[in-house]
Amino acid sequence: MPLIVYDPSSEADSARGTVHDALVESIDLIPTFLEALGVDPAEQSHRLEGRSLLPALRGRAPAEWRRFAISEYDYSMLPGATKLGIAPRDARLFMVADKRWKLIHAPVFRPMLYDRDADPNELRDLGADPDCEDERRRLMAALNAWGLRLSQRTTRSEEQIRQSRGKSQRRGILIGVWDETDVPGELWARYQGEREP
Repeated sequence: MPLIVYDPSSEADSARGTVHDALVESIDLIPTFLEALGVDPAEQSHRLEGRSLLPALRGRAPAEWRRFAISEYDYSMLPGATKLGIAPRDARLFMVADKRWKLIHAPVFRPMLYDRDADPNELRDLGADPDCEDERRRLMAALNAWGLRLSQRTTRSEEQIRQSRGKSQRRGILIGVWDETDVPGELWARYQGEREP
């Protein structure tokens, strides 16, 4: 997305007035605001998918940045979905773009593909062009990888999970246990009415 950001801190003076062509998404704003307030956005990585723009705003290029920008849109409430006979669950659009190519995937339809260098206004759909099959596959692979990202764990941070590893069997219900030989005696004792050692 096109974005203009002003960082009033003196740390941004070296980068003031510069232009970056990095692929930015709106999900990058909250991590940027958190870091500007002195909070480590990584502590909220279980809730936030974006990355802070603060290093770029202060003249420090991030070690690695995204190669693709992704967008999704639900058009199930629009009249066009009804006119097209699209079920609400299928009335979704997904866009994946790199700095040159843009692919739009809508379930039920063939993908649309645009070469933004040759066609900056995106007027010529190359989605059915056999010469562009490699680009379609590459961008669909990126979209599929995005679909498999970790996006459902919102209650525990990476650090909380690391701290909890190996401790979950110390309390609660034992799942997947065939008999007492499957677990240490200390965990089986409570089930037999004995006190834990």
